[in-house]
Amino acid sequence: MATKITKKDLTQDEFLDTVFDLGEWVEKHWRTVLGAGIGLMAVVALIVGWSSWRESTSRDANRALAEGLAAFEPQADASGKTPAPDYATALARFDDAASKAGGQAVGSVARLYRGRALIALGRASEAVPVLEGVSQTGNPTLAALGKATLADALAASGNLDRAAALLTEMSAATGGAYPPDAALFALAGVRERQGKKAEARRAYQDLVSRFPQSPFAESAKKETGGATAR
Repeated sequence: MATKITKKDLTQDEFLDTVFDLGEWVEKHWRTVLGAGIGLMAVVALIVGWSSWRESTSRDANRALAEGLAAFEPQADASGKTPAPDYATALARFDDAASKAGGQAVGSVARLYRGRALIALGRASEAVPVLEGVSQTGNPTLAALGKATLADALAASGNLDRAAALLTEMSAATGGAYPPDAALFALAGVRERQGKKAEARRAYQDLVSRFPQSPFAESAKKETGGATAR
């Protein structure tokens, strides 16, 4: 298991060289990481990023992506204070990384984060076509995460029906790159936003019934009063 290291502990070059070990660890333990409440994008940085950084891509693209990540999810400083995210700067750096990397994997990672930054900036409709592209990349894990983030963008831009359709599809998949329990939990949230309380409850119950050991199961039980689907 790799030693737990944060970006604030490393120089820029050390960060690029260390992502592989971190990613290898999270790839084996990502359900626990998700259950611990760490943001999806932080998980993406580790799960997908390590393989991208290993490739013979431009170091400038890698550096731009690392700078974008630092702005998107800033680490606590020496005093223990965590600066507010700078999504505008992050977006610019992700654009730069995607441009320099072209069609290589690091470019797809940058475009995934670009979509997330657009959502954070309240520009979800602009994120949709970006994430459509990411969801079709040849990397199964990256494509699945792109689809999940696309569902976020669709929901944020008001297209709740399509967001629900995507999440329903992902929740039914077995052996895929994205955990169906996480998709079910997100689906329940979308159904609640649609005002479809019965369908939201059914999604929560399905989660508890199918995945009783899921890190999302406890929250789902609270939403259903402990009842499971029959």
